[in-house]
Amino acid sequence: MPEVRWGAFSGKGIKNINQDCHAVTVPDFSRLQRRGVIAAVADGISSSQVSQYASELAINEFVRDYLMTADVWSPARAAELVLRTINTRLYIKSQLSPYRENPDKGYVCTFSAVLLYGDKAILLHCGDSRIYHIRQHQAQLCTEDHRQQGEGGQHYLSNALGIKPELNVDITVRDIVPGDTFVVMTDGIAETLSVEDWLAVLQQADTNLTKGCEQVANMALDFGCNDNLTIAAVNVTSVDQPVSVNYESSGYLPFIQSPPTNGSIIDDWRVEKQLSNTERSSVYLARHNHSNKQVVLKVPAVSMQDNSGFLDEMIKEEWVAKRVSHPQLLSGVSETFSRSCFYVVLTHCPGISMRQWRDDNGAPDLMLLRDWATQLSGALTALHRQGILHQDIRPENVLVSDTNTLMLIDYGAASFSGHNFLMASEQLFIPGDLLFAAPEYFVGLWPDERAEQFSLAVLLYYLLSGEYPYDAGVAKKTSYSGLLKLRYISLNQRNVSVPAWLDATIKRACHPQAGKRYESLSEFVYDLHHPNPAYGRTLPLMERHPVRVWQGISGLLAITVMVLLVLLFDAP
Repeated sequence: MPEVRWGAFSGKGIKNINQDCHAVTVPDFSRLQRRGVIAAVADGISSSQVSQYASELAINEFVRDYLMTADVWSPARAAELVLRTINTRLYIKSQLSPYRENPDKGYVCTFSAVLLYGDKAILLHCGDSRIYHIRQHQAQLCTEDHRQQGEGGQHYLSNALGIKPELNVDITVRDIVPGDTFVVMTDGIAETLSVEDWLAVLQQADTNLTKGCEQVANMALDFGCNDNLTIAAVNVTSVDQPVSVNYESSGYLPFIQSPPTNGSIIDDWRVEKQLSNTERSSVYLARHNHSNKQVVLKVPAVSMQDNSGFLDEMIKEEWVAKRVSHPQLLSGVSETFSRSCFYVVLTHCPGISMRQWRDDNGAPDLMLLRDWATQLSGALTALHRQGILHQDIRPENVLVSDTNTLMLIDYGAASFSGHNFLMASEQLFIPGDLLFAAPEYFVGLWPDERAEQFSLAVLLYYLLSGEYPYDAGVAKKTSYSGLLKLRYISLNQRNVSVPAWLDATIKRACHPQAGKRYESLSEFVYDLHHPNPAYGRTLPLMERHPVRVWQGISGLLAITVMVLLVLLFDAP
């Protein structure tokens, strides 16, 4: 990996606030080996009062998430996918804000970054910040401003994070040698100073790049810059041998050529047995050669090796697992290992699926049901705090241990900040099992945590009844008006004996309209444990006591028949 020295400076200039953000990160050794050095700059657009939040989010989340990506992805592909998730998050924030119809007022920022990995520099760019490559005292501009000319001859930003649902990122790769310097700066400095001016200042600063960056910013201010001023410089002092990992042109590690068998060695793992084999992937139980820890290895089927969306979703499982920590969530593998080919490593969790548990044991009692709801609510909340929606809550994806402890698994359908790797803009994307998916997915609305509440409520309903609260009706609705026609089928109508208040709790949690569900999962779980008096007052008599109602109707009918018979036979 390259060794570097660096410096950076950011200031608000003559403006009231600084809407720029930057970071230069030299990770610890293990992550440095996998992902390299990061220098990134983001510039919030001046027309927006919230763009400083966009630039701060973009920089902080890029650095965090990029360094946590699985090295099955090449650095370039990993960085691009991280940026796409950030773009989706910013775009959704704008769409849910008062600035929905005016992107110039929304959560928008430019983004430019240099990643130094092995003997290469990977340049990422969207917007009008700039990246320069200095070699032998000559500075070369490596980026093009993403601007278009509008009415009146004015230029406007045509590409940046948060402007559109789909992001276009310029990605270039350059060789690096000792002595190279990369400079990333926002347009305030770039449009005020000539290259010769700022280059001379940096060269005079010599090894004190922080001082040099500050002097460049001050010079731009003296020359009349009326914008924020941000600049970061990274100088390569030495370059090691190229990294031994060779990525395919598609951005993935090479695929395993022949299916593993019992006893096969894959890097630091010994395969013990095959757990499953489908048209999409094969799953194996393996053990680490040194720590003896058991893990699960997932390998894509040959037929899926050209499907980049599927491959990204598979790798994403490992990415999610590394980001979350909760007793009821499948976690990432902590072992340090070298990876030379395409496979995903996940923690091995013993247990049976919740569907198998129900097949074997029937419906759980209410005490166990509430305990399970509490466990799953905690797991989902931990995901949501990381900006992740699981999106595939169903009995097959919940493991039950011998002590009835649950483990939520399978992050293949999960979204990051609203971003789905498989989602195509021209078609409706519905992740997971259609019978458990929230109506938002079918009518084209942005799902949020309340979509997970819907799925959890349907899961509880299924555990109690073996059926679904709307049968297959949800999947047949394609418009918001169609949701209004859905009618909840009471558990009592399914001949399931549960308190009316508990049935009402589940009914509210899986309401077709997200706005009528609980505000949070914690409220839902609380009502599962504590009878809500409001439900007893508001439920129709038929839903509160259906058996008694029908008994009463039958009694009235019997009396009516008897009266009619008496009148008929007593008539002259």
